[in-house]
Amino acid sequence: MPPQYYLLAALAFSLLVIIHELGHFLVARAFGMRARVFSIGFGPPIVQWRPKGSETIVQVAAVPILAYVNIAGMNPLEPSDPNDRGSYQNASLIARFFTIAGGPLANYLAATLIIFAVLAFAGVERPVVGQVQPDSAAAVAGIRPGDVVLRVGDVAPSNFGELAGSINASRGAPTEIRVRRSGQEVSLRASARLDPASHRYRIGIVQSPTPATDRVPVGAAVRHALLEPARLTIEQLDGFARMIRGKEKVQVMGPVGIVVETARGAHRGGWRYAADAMALISVALFVLNLLPVPALDGGRLVFLMYEVVMRRRPNARFETTVTAIFFTLLLGLGAIVIVRDVANLAMRS
Repeated sequence: MPPQYYLLAALAFSLLVIIHELGHFLVARAFGMRARVFSIGFGPPIVQWRPKGSETIVQVAAVPILAYVNIAGMNPLEPSDPNDRGSYQNASLIARFFTIAGGPLANYLAATLIIFAVLAFAGVERPVVGQVQPDSAAAVAGIRPGDVVLRVGDVAPSNFGELAGSINASRGAPTEIRVRRSGQEVSLRASARLDPASHRYRIGIVQSPTPATDRVPVGAAVRHALLEPARLTIEQLDGFARMIRGKEKVQVMGPVGIVVETARGAHRGGWRYAADAMALISVALFVLNLLPVPALDGGRLVFLMYEVVMRRRPNARFETTVTAIFFTLLLGLGAIVIVRDVANLAMRS
């Protein structure tokens, strides 16, 4: 695969992290807090500038991947003048809450905008039937090659994976399949059959390599863009819950794995797959950062909720110690995941 796909995927992932940090930065500035540094990348700065009239140093660091923002007073143990109105420590509870939540919310908004842009400017793709296996459930139902699949039950699939997932979810129950054939919509009913090899329910169709594309009215694109991130959020939370209950294999992918899989998917599926992947990753950043774990945004929000309930701030040393411990654990986990992802990449190469 051409190396530029890996580079573009890495830049896309970094852009989503920059958007996350930009969310923190913009909300903090809106509430009058002082941001010392906004850095694109980590390590020694190679380019720095201070915009006219701003207190913030904007820089590009030696490792121009990911980003961070340094807001005055964010560290609970940091000395702070009680009269310093630009310090996070002296800001109102509402201001501090939205400053922390601003990063994840920026990722959620980014996913919404990506989904809207794809639908509004490129339309929606529909899976097309390429082949129908003889004597299959699809053949019995009357599905033909060239049919454009518009709906499976209550789901309007935009790709063959969603179509197959909806078929499998039917568990063999008679399911309405609405297709477009020669410009006319046709309603058919098919009862999927269990495939012993894959343990999945199938109807016996093979996708066409060329999907159909339908234009989407702006209003419909807005509605879908508002609803789809919420659906993806619920889906990811359900996945976390299933892993915790042991009903699903634990799957953790680090930045290297995300970049590699995104690059490979974009190489196979083109720009549209890349855009869909960016929206999905952006929602994942929203969900992950809101988990109630110290060292993540969700952990900081838990401390703020403690302040609401107890009407006093948590002990600064306790908060800092717990955050440092979990930060170290997350760094260790991240290192293990990165090593594993690099090893998997090496074995595939």
